[in-house]
Amino acid sequence: MAGRKGERRVRSKRRIPHIPPSDASVILERCEQILEGSRELLANLRSVGIAELFARLDDSVLQLAIQPDSWGERTRARLMSDLAPALCAPLSPGSAVNIEDVVRVTNAITPCLLLELGRRKGHIQIEFPRNPAVRNASFRLSVTPSVPVRTITAEAITKIVDQVGEALVGLCYFGDNESREIVEAQLIESARA
Repeated sequence: MAGRKGERRVRSKRRIPHIPPSDASVILERCEQILEGSRELLANLRSVGIAELFARLDDSVLQLAIQPDSWGERTRARLMSDLAPALCAPLSPGSAVNIEDVVRVTNAITPCLLLELGRRKGHIQIEFPRNPAVRNASFRLSVTPSVPVRTITAEAITKIVDQVGEALVGLCYFGDNESREIVEAQLIESARA
């Protein structure tokens, strides 16, 4: 055992499950069917709230939508093609959603997909605003079941993703304490700012 004295113990990093292309095509098709079956909900999404749509998406659709590959990009694009018009301000008849609106909705919704997955796994508590894409959207979030939820802005969510995104992914997928502590520290820092 004397030879091990200088070794450092490195914690193995958990691997986020990757959906293979054969399964991804089936999941993307299911996502398409869910959206097609949700036309009435999408027409009223700003008043009903994004949580209603999330309730219709199964875990595999959420996971694929945040997967960092071409299948994830396709799934996000499919979701955003319906969510951008549903969450943007009323458009005049015949007008289309502009690229800035699509980017704003995508930047707001993508972290929400991860947070919803974390909520379902029981690693966080989250209450979404009806429309996370509006500038003054407020979320209610707790990274620990025993800690009360706190109100945070969409801007704070974006900052958490930018500053400690890997820890947020670890928290939402695995609920590990190291990730929880990192995200909690960023939440506290955001509250002070």
